Amino acid sequence: MSVGILGLGRMGAQIARRLHKNNINVIAWNRSPGPREEFSAIGGLTAESPTELIEKLSAAGSPKIVWLMLPAGGLVDEFLFGPKALSLSKGDVVIDGGNSFYRDSQRRAKKLAENGIHFFDSGTSGGVWGEKNGFSIMVGGPAPVFPVIEPIFKVLAAGNGNSYGLVGKTGAGHFVKMVHNAIEYGMMEAIAEGFGVLRASEFKDLDFSQIAHIWSKGSVVSSWLVDLAKNIFDTENLDNVVGYIHHTGEGKWTIDEAKRLGVSVPVMEDSFRVRMESEKPENQEIFSNKIVALLRKQFGGHEVKYK
Repeated sequence: MSVGILGLGRMGAQIARRLHKNNINVIAWNRSPGPREEFSAIGGLTAESPTELIEKLSAAGSPKIVWLMLPAGGLVDEFLFGPKALSLSKGDVVIDGGNSFYRDSQRRAKKLAENGIHFFDSGTSGGVWGEKNGFSIMVGGPAPVFPVIEPIFKVLAAGNGNSYGLVGKTGAGHFVKMVHNAIEYGMMEAIAEGFGVLRASEFKDLDFSQIAHIWSKGSVVSSWLVDLAKNIFDTENLDNVVGYIHHTGEGKWTIDEAKRLGVSVPVMEDSFRVRMESEKPENQEIFSNKIVALLRKQFGGHEVKYK
């Protein structure tokens, strides 16, 4: 089985390596040469251009399966519909594994379907740990075609290869991932605020690493995020951290969708507001803001500002 991957960023490179190590024939392209060279160094096949990638995929057999790991927005449209769009044929399959807005995914699927090309939107979670532990994958698209690409998801998935699923029609994968990310906002904020309360209490000798460890074993709030909080207290000096929390589109998209649907989401709204307000210097010493920023670094490799 062959798959072409366009985009070897933080997530794309992990996906390419995990597939390659599990005997999926990967042909990878990235705009800058460094990631291509790194993939070649482990025996992976690369292409110098998207055109060459499609040529190599065509030679490998039919249908061509193309996995896009590109930033959400116009770049995806450029590769699919622009002047130098990928040369795809009837029966080929496109998987968008980035964090595209679900309505954009529906629009792209409809346009590709006019030429008999199948489109799947794949919400992919797992951060920098996904290559080793596997990913959680939420897929939307045409059910009759899903078996063609299902072996790819089995290889990538965590939980002995079962942490994936076709969750619904086109757009459902990115919609579910969008909501997942907004839930993540609220969970991180609650954990961080809890440690903020502990820090402000009269109990000045509390060992936050110890507490996170206790909470991570059998507690109702036990979670991977609590495990990562322990890592933070073991390895980071929070006095040196700037409490700025970067935010991506998914949280705001979820809040906007909730308003459209008439659903109250105060936790998501408040956690998003905290991120927006963390841009102000006067809020960057808030203890909980520093923890959230570091949690994002722990699971996703996201940049943290230091003093």
